[in-house]
Amino acid sequence: MATVQTILDVDYAVIGLGVMGASTLYFLAQSGGTVVGIDAHSPPHGLGASHGGYKVTREAVAEGPAYLHFVRRSNALLRDLEHRYGVSLMQRTGTLIIGSEATGSANSFLRDTVGIAEANGIVHDVLPSNELRRRYPQLIGIADEEAGYLEPDAGFIRPEPLLDLQIALAEQAGAEILRNTAVKRITPVSGGVEIEAEGVLIRARQVVVAAGRWMGELLGDRFDSLLTVSRQRTFTFKVRDAAAYRAERFPTLMWFREGVGGDCATVFPLEGPGEGLKFFVADTEVDARIGQSGDRFFERHVEPFFSGISRELLATEACFYTSTSDHGFLLDWHPDIPGLFLVSACSGHGFKHALGIGETVSAVLTGKPAPDLSAFSLERFFAGLSGH
Repeated sequence: MATVQTILDVDYAVIGLGVMGASTLYFLAQSGGTVVGIDAHSPPHGLGASHGGYKVTREAVAEGPAYLHFVRRSNALLRDLEHRYGVSLMQRTGTLIIGSEATGSANSFLRDTVGIAEANGIVHDVLPSNELRRRYPQLIGIADEEAGYLEPDAGFIRPEPLLDLQIALAEQAGAEILRNTAVKRITPVSGGVEIEAEGVLIRARQVVVAAGRWMGELLGDRFDSLLTVSRQRTFTFKVRDAAAYRAERFPTLMWFREGVGGDCATVFPLEGPGEGLKFFVADTEVDARIGQSGDRFFERHVEPFFSGISRELLATEACFYTSTSDHGFLLDWHPDIPGLFLVSACSGHGFKHALGIGETVSAVLTGKPAPDLSAFSLERFFAGLSGH
């Protein structure tokens, strides 16, 4: 019979070490308390949503003003980490968002982005269609009614180096990391929360669950029905005109195209010779035969809009998005387990907020001043819920 190791009097435990969990772990480890981080795999890994080499960042977040604090703090914290440790965590290529200016357009993402930038003093340019064509001739599908929002200080974050750094720094600060350790049970006990995992029993005063696609499985039916997990896929194609897609001529791009129902293509610039161009369109149907899916993707999302791209598929990668019905975050105490804080449903637009969220969640748990999290509460889904 396997021996169960008992860890008593741990102040904080973090379950799930994707970007949200790793950021929370990093800040909790600086608090002076005893901290343990637990992951069913060995992060960074490719089984959730915190991988893939590139994650878009921008300060003008059209998802709503409640997110602005997180992204601004994340940008400041990211720059600080880069400076202190001499690492490259972000490529500041600029982020370009293209969308329709037409009054009848169903997609207001461009207008909302410009509004947030103007209201908050975020440096940006608004480019009409003729200027977009002049600057970016490789974009062949620009319509007359389209315009661009260019945020020059934005770009993309490198997910794997950021996770590696935060987990390493947490370990240096004294946190214990339990890799390849699946959690079996989370139970309220006197004075805190008990976690039964493979070969270990942990009793923590407070616990953060940031388990992404595994949240429903860990927390039960109520949360399983609240959270939707979808498999998303990127496609990387060979480039015939590499110079046109290097960062000095091509920013990180989000393009909401009316010609394909408003679908947004996210595209990242080339960094080195021999690399392909990575494309992502949310909720793309993927055939069991990936090559066939790549052909369909190229014909719908690449060929009509981008020049100098070969249909040769170099790579494809899957990730798992976890979402709520309104695509907003959950940052709240569990209603039935005192001391258990939930960080979830951050897929798709969460990565750029992660450092700010980790700092905030750590502040909440350690009793320090924190921004208002009411916009991310469970009450918007379950009337009458009261947490911690």
